[in-house]
Amino acid sequence: MDTVVARIIEIERESTQDIERAEEASRQKIEAHRRTLTDKKEQAHVNIIFTENNRLAQAILEAKRQTEAASVAFQRDCEHPFHDPVLTETIKEDMISILLEG
Repeated sequence: MDTVVARIIEIERESTQDIERAEEASRQKIEAHRRTLTDKKEQAHVNIIFTENNRLAQAILEAKRQTEAASVAFQRDCEHPFHDPVLTETIKEDMISILLEG
C-alpha cells in the first residue's frame, strides 16, 4: 500500500511540474507575442508620423508655391497700369488738365 501511495504522490508531483512548465512556457509565449505586438504598434506609429510629416511638408511647399505665384501676379498687376501706354497717356492728359485748370 505504501508503494501505491508513494507512486500516487510521485505522479502528482510530476503532474504539478508538468503543469508549471507548461504555464511558464505559455507565459513566455504570451510575453514574446506582447513584445511583438508592441514593436508592431510602435513601428506603425513611426510610419504614421513619417507619412504625416511628409504630407505636411508637401502641403507647406505647395502653399509656398501658391503664395509666391499670387505675389508675382499681384506685383505684375500693380505694375501693369504703368506699362499700358494708353492708360499712361490718359493719366498724363488728366494731370495736365488739372494743372491748367488750377
